Amino acid sequence: MEIKAKLEKPYTDEQRCNFIVEYNHQQGYEIRITKIELQAWGYTEEEKEQQEEERVNNLTMTALDFIGVLEKFGLDYYTEIKPFLETHPNLDKQLKYCQNVWCGVAKQVFVTPITIGNITITSEMVEQAFKDKTGENDEN
Repeated sequence: MEIKAKLEKPYTDEQRCNFIVEYNHQQGYEIRITKIELQAWGYTEEEKEQQEEERVNNLTMTALDFIGVLEKFGLDYYTEIKPFLETHPNLDKQLKYCQNVWCGVAKQVFVTPITIGNITITSEMVEQAFKDKTGENDEN
């Protein structure tokens, strides 16, 4: 976190209230009081990106939904997906024994794009499928 704004002493009660309303209530910054000033603390762009990546990596779908995603990519379950899972035991175990498939785990499998049959799947495609499944890409 970093300081986004300061209000140095002396300040009036009205200035203090306006500072808190603007930086905490409207912008969501954390307000810290020191001996010499009020400080508005917020996340850096890097921290926001890291939080967003963590949030996306925690998106889930059921194993059956994930198999459906692979089928929507154009893969056949018996001739392409099943043999692929046999060579990727981490993903295979997750699909068989976990209640949900985690986006971050699935993306790790496809960090280097993988071609199955004549379809190349990337981690970006997998991430997009999770966002689609959770409705993040629905237009309001």
